[in-house]
Amino acid sequence: MIRETLRSCCRMQSAKYVWLKSQGKQEGVHMCGRCITLTYDEVMDVIHQIEVGLSIQVEPDWPAQYPQAYPKSRVPLILSEGAPDFGAPESSAPQPNQQLRLFAEEKTWGFEESWKNGVVFNTRIESADKPMWRESLAHRRCVICARGFFETHATETVPSPKTGRMIKAQYEFNVPDQSILFIGGIWKEDRFSMVTTQANADMVPIHHRMPLVLRPAELASWFGPEYLRLADRSAIPLEAHRA
Repeated sequence: MIRETLRSCCRMQSAKYVWLKSQGKQEGVHMCGRCITLTYDEVMDVIHQIEVGLSIQVEPDWPAQYPQAYPKSRVPLILSEGAPDFGAPESSAPQPNQQLRLFAEEKTWGFEESWKNGVVFNTRIESADKPMWRESLAHRRCVICARGFFETHATETVPSPKTGRMIKAQYEFNVPDQSILFIGGIWKEDRFSMVTTQANADMVPIHHRMPLVLRPAELASWFGPEYLRLADRSAIPLEAHRA
């Protein structure tokens, strides 16, 4: 069932992927290793607003803090107790008007693997059936709260403000009219990885992948049994600003 859903999700964007390959995009290029996160207290405030059904608006802590997270950073996440497995009965999924059992917990960004120097900090949702990710995607999904994420342009260069040398241009991405971004993730023990999917039309000019950005109303689905159906992010608007 997982394989069938993944094939369906991938077919939706297959034409776009072929175009990207024709443009010389490199599939192996890492993405999204930097984002502006919320503090632990701000994440707790977001959870409270979700639980009581308020429109999510987060006032920064005072003094305002805008922590930037990188792989190996400690990041506060939203976790859900007892997230159902993929393919579980629809009745087991949290409904939009049903209270989610959410809590906040800090974890380190990036899985440690013996075969890799450094950490693995991105997880392709198309890889859900691979042994490395299967258990975490089935049982340990989470949400990263961010004010924005950054991506490096594949070809565009700009002068470095520090050295004057030409470097790849960096762009910050946000969702219009949404102060907080919700990004799907998975966790294992004390570590987490950001889930990615194929880029939508707004992201394609910069990179061929994008984080799995969720609408607030989709959080219940992400923590429910049909989470793989969120792989197609073509309807999520993104705004890009030169960083």
